[in-house]
Amino acid sequence: MNEIKETARRTAQHGVTMPSSASPPSCCAGLRQTLVQGWQQDFPLHASPFRLMAARSGATPRELMATCRELQRSGALQPIRARWGVSLRRERWRLAFNAPASFKAALSALPGCARIEQAEHGEPSLWAEFEVLDETALRNQLDRLPLILAARLRMPEPAPTATLCCDDVQLAACVEQGLQISANPFADCARRLGRSERRIRADLSAWRRSGQLECLAMKPPPTSVPQVGMLSLWQHVETSTALLLRLRELISIDRVVEGPGTPDWPWRLSIVQRANPQPGIQTWREQLVKAGLQREPDVCVPLRIEQPRHQAMLFNTDGGLRERMD
Repeated sequence: MNEIKETARRTAQHGVTMPSSASPPSCCAGLRQTLVQGWQQDFPLHASPFRLMAARSGATPRELMATCRELQRSGALQPIRARWGVSLRRERWRLAFNAPASFKAALSALPGCARIEQAEHGEPSLWAEFEVLDETALRNQLDRLPLILAARLRMPEPAPTATLCCDDVQLAACVEQGLQISANPFADCARRLGRSERRIRADLSAWRRSGQLECLAMKPPPTSVPQVGMLSLWQHVETSTALLLRLRELISIDRVVEGPGTPDWPWRLSIVQRANPQPGIQTWREQLVKAGLQREPDVCVPLRIEQPRHQAMLFNTDGGLRERMD
């Protein structure tokens, strides 16, 4: 013992630091990157998910949990949340509003809103995409805001198999709002709902097998930096399945919406293109002409595109339960 103390004294005199007896710093940038990117698609439905994740990542469970909590405190990681699958019955809507840009924050706070596009000029000035369980849920949310709805369009179902209704709204709301990062997140959920952990995991597994639940995900919040784009609208244009397919295959195309051309939605075709830096209108037109769309758009306006949340909140629609994340 005296020899150890003497060695420490001598090394300190010469400016040398003794090695620490603490565990090696394996919670490095690689582990952080794995946490931020590695479980966005496949958070384990396991009694001890973080122990399983630690074995996969090469970290200890303690290191993994500490890094997760640090990332969450810093705002770099969200709680564990459900990502709904294609079999869950719900409705997607595209809406247009005549409203000043100051209404954008209030619109994005509505739980069903997953995307907002702000036009740089003209009307409609705000475009939004909503996902809700039904039209009544959409109407209830829109009634909260004094916005003038200029147009609305119910989009096609996400998939032909979207026919299953949620059979446990309480559990759906819990996993949609988010499970906190803990050693046993499913046990925590079970206590909140007054059920057994085994029952919770069995029900979630059944939802995943049926396609109602795509996965549980642990991921960072959506970026708060708007993306630039261009919205083009045609009121009178002939489309075909082949043309729409070619348009959707263009790398720059973000949205291709075929509409009825009725008072509720007066456009037959809507296209949103993304780019950074933003090109000019002529560049957009050249791309569309190459795809076979010869007719000039009736409207072509630059956009600022924002994503309030990764997915719409279908079950946490009460303002008091609004997510504590974005």
